[in-house]
Amino acid sequence: MKKFLSIVLVLTFTAFFADQSQAAKYKLNDAKVDALFETAPSAEMNVFNAAAVGMDNIITEEVEGKDPLVAILLDVFVGPLGIHRFYLGTKTLTGLGYIFTCGGIFGVVPFVDLIMLAINYEDISPYVDNPKFFMW
Repeated sequence: MKKFLSIVLVLTFTAFFADQSQAAKYKLNDAKVDALFETAPSAEMNVFNAAAVGMDNIITEEVEGKDPLVAILLDVFVGPLGIHRFYLGTKTLTGLGYIFTCGGIFGVVPFVDLIMLAINYEDISPYVDNPKFFMW
């Protein structure tokens, strides 16, 4: 409730006490804006453009390159060192966090990682390049 009242107070203050004379100095030239939009390159990338360029499988190829069985085996044998997280593409600090917390909070985090990888064996894409310490 305090946040709401603070926002209302700030909006009221700016509405009543703001200097409206400065806003009148600026004018929008519609012709220039339209000319900019006409000359600007298109940045659209939809499914049809991606297929035409041959980029339709880029994301799936990256995830398919990571074998869940390898990640599970790494987690079983060297889980407390965070090697499975390096394999999945995490940042260096996450792996160091596993090492400095005695194997990821005394082995609890690698154990939960193992369970999550085993449950989601078919689709491990949420865990690939996941920067969080807790990947679930």
